[in-house]
Amino acid sequence: MRRRRQETLWIHKWSRPMIGAIATVGALGTGYLTALRLSNSSAACGSGCGKVLSSAWATIFGQPLTLFGALAYLSMLVLAVAPLLVSPEKDKDLRIKLEGITWPLLFVGATGMMIFSAFLMYVLAAKIQAVCPYCITSAIFTVAMFGLTLFGRRWDDRGQLLFSGAIIAMVALVGTLGVYAVPGGPLSSGSQDAMTQPGNGVCAPITRPTGEA
Repeated sequence: MRRRRQETLWIHKWSRPMIGAIATVGALGTGYLTALRLSNSSAACGSGCGKVLSSAWATIFGQPLTLFGALAYLSMLVLAVAPLLVSPEKDKDLRIKLEGITWPLLFVGATGMMIFSAFLMYVLAAKIQAVCPYCITSAIFTVAMFGLTLFGRRWDDRGQLLFSGAIIAMVALVGTLGVYAVPGGPLSSGSQDAMTQPGNGVCAPITRPTGEA
């Protein structure tokens, strides 16, 4: 029992620095990919990354998806380290207040990022059909941050937390589908991905006017 308690205290102590470290690496990686996309340069990981960056799935609202990923990682970094910048000896109440505010936000952010990354892993395997080490690593990062926010502190009611997480996950999934369903997006009604392809047991889409009959 004592050993289990020591392990719990250890993860409670280091969860924020670990989240901050993961978010820093994630921000650097997505920032690097954003710079490549904006400069039309090739990634160092091979043709798979290039195929991903040049696909319709790599753009949201006319901007590189990696740009939003970098902003998400930077937000997680700020939330993770903000209370650590306040000395408990000088202003203990402020630090406790910041911890109470930022932990729920960290959980929401980590949950949303994990669901979004899970959807992108599906797109990577089923739609783009390429191997992108950066994408896979980023997905692992989001799972790690979710685990650290879930087990990195003593939540008053973990069951309620998981219920809230399920709601956040559904909202994140609906939001993700909505982002890609905007006009011109890969899930919009006029996109090639959203259309039914001929030769799969269904009729091909109508591409020219027909007679009244």
